[in-house]
Amino acid sequence: MTRNSESKLRSKGDRAAHNASGPGIAVPDLLVDLNLPKVRQFTSKLRFAPNEGRIWLDERRMVLLHAEAFTSLREELMASLGVDTARGLLTRIGYAAGCRDAEMAWKMSGSHASIPELMRTGAVLHALQGFVLPENLLSPDAIVQQGEDYYGEWIWKNSIEDEAHVALHGIGTHAVCWTEVGYSSGYLSTCVGRRILVREIECRAMGHDHCRNVAKPVSRWEDAADDLRFLEPQPTPPTQAYVHGDTPVRPARVPAVAPKGFASETPDDVVVGASTAFHVLRHKMLRVAPTNATVLLLGESGVGKSMVARDVHRNSRRAQMPWLEVNCAAIPEQLIESELFGVERGAYSGATASRPGRFEAAEGGTIFLDEIGTLSMTAQGKLLRVLQNGELERLGSNKTIRTDVRVIAATNENLQAAVREGRFREDLFFRLNVFPLLIQPLRERRDDIPLLAEVLLARFSKRHSRPVLGITSRAMQAMLHHSWPGNIREMENVLERGVILAQDGEVIDLHHLFSIDNALSPSSLLGLGNLGTLTQDADDELSAEQAPDSVDAIAAEMVRQGKASLPIMEDALVRAAVKQADGNISRAATILGMTRAQVEYRFKKLGD
Repeated sequence: MTRNSESKLRSKGDRAAHNASGPGIAVPDLLVDLNLPKVRQFTSKLRFAPNEGRIWLDERRMVLLHAEAFTSLREELMASLGVDTARGLLTRIGYAAGCRDAEMAWKMSGSHASIPELMRTGAVLHALQGFVLPENLLSPDAIVQQGEDYYGEWIWKNSIEDEAHVALHGIGTHAVCWTEVGYSSGYLSTCVGRRILVREIECRAMGHDHCRNVAKPVSRWEDAADDLRFLEPQPTPPTQAYVHGDTPVRPARVPAVAPKGFASETPDDVVVGASTAFHVLRHKMLRVAPTNATVLLLGESGVGKSMVARDVHRNSRRAQMPWLEVNCAAIPEQLIESELFGVERGAYSGATASRPGRFEAAEGGTIFLDEIGTLSMTAQGKLLRVLQNGELERLGSNKTIRTDVRVIAATNENLQAAVREGRFREDLFFRLNVFPLLIQPLRERRDDIPLLAEVLLARFSKRHSRPVLGITSRAMQAMLHHSWPGNIREMENVLERGVILAQDGEVIDLHHLFSIDNALSPSSLLGLGNLGTLTQDADDELSAEQAPDSVDAIAAEMVRQGKASLPIMEDALVRAAVKQADGNISRAATILGMTRAQVEYRFKKLGD
């Protein structure tokens, strides 16, 4: 389906609301916070009844469904019924679910609840059900209003639909989060009291970083009929095969579980992954690799920029030509020019002979300039000339040398900020920024962790001659929910430590991986407790009712022992909440349902 441009999507009032937070800039107003009391309100109503074969959320029966099963159903619908019919079915299923959740949200929040509050409630429900993590793009005052003035805009992170679609079909030309669109349309229509149409204007299945959505009343969409037809039942067409878009480039797929011998046959600098973010990156990388375009790799330290750069070179027409890596931060400022562009004899004290620089050595091939933001202004000027004209001069020479070298640059610094601060040339930034590739941090692509762990374990086992049998479920859960501030580099260090500490033929466990210095941060997983309720817990083998230092356990144990006097219980609960929150007073206050000042006063009074 052809979409209008973003500017055409909005009326003047829409643009005014959007500009309240700046165009294209996401206000840090996360719609879902697992520490909010609203989450506890919902999880307290969630009950697992294994003896009945039922799961209840309040008075409604729920089911758990494998993501793979959902993906298979989606694929079969498209293959057997065609794309339009499959999209309509999934959109209407989502719409019905959104309406039911909106009714439940009204009941739990009360008739006095505002539209923004109900919108947050819906986001919590959708996130708890495992579909997406919504994030608002407008300030709370600009999100929505009643009636025809309603306008909302947000992004979806970790959508189950685009992950499934990209993994199987690669990057295409259409948005694919059909169930989520239907859910949001049904939920908002029920809450606002008029028909609201949600449209996905950006999608990870189209190569965007996130899925982006706009919600307006049907009357305010110029081409609402294009989407409304998917909300109304259509006659089932004859069976037709599914063809995705215009035969998109399919990224090379890496199996979720590496086959036998895979890891040992994989080079150390291979780029592997299974997440949607990885597939999107891989698609863009394969598109730019065969060209001669300059590539700028962006991302935090340790995300694997050098590996991506080597992969670009391996897939380029220059793959058989020289490949040179230069860490600009590791070369003294006085020597960086001579290292990159060469030096003539006598150019400076100690230059006893002429020698070529890295650009001449990489003639016909690729040069990778890491930490490009550390270059001196003089070196930046010479690099700009190479990128513009393919010309350079050795230090101390006035002879122009022609060169044919592809440049791949990388940085973990914000170059635009460096330009504003006068530390980086603006014209050089524009030359480097021909094809930027943002490599997401590991915490944003956790689906890659199991595959990376298998490859890294095989590598380190071979390197250190320490055969290990694998990694325990508890250790893998810890890795999946660690924040990884050092990204893949940190993960390599953790797994190498585990291989070294583990005995031959032993399975790597949690104590092999995390030392005191990089202790695992508390998990945000919600687990099943003894009473059939979901509880927040940092240990996957211990529920909150069993944990000796949890707030619920403290209260239950004191009542059981007959020590439930109010002052004693209050002190014990404050201690337990602060301990459970790892000393974070604000989180402890959220756990107890108190203000931060109240908890801080009581905790200081205890003298702990």
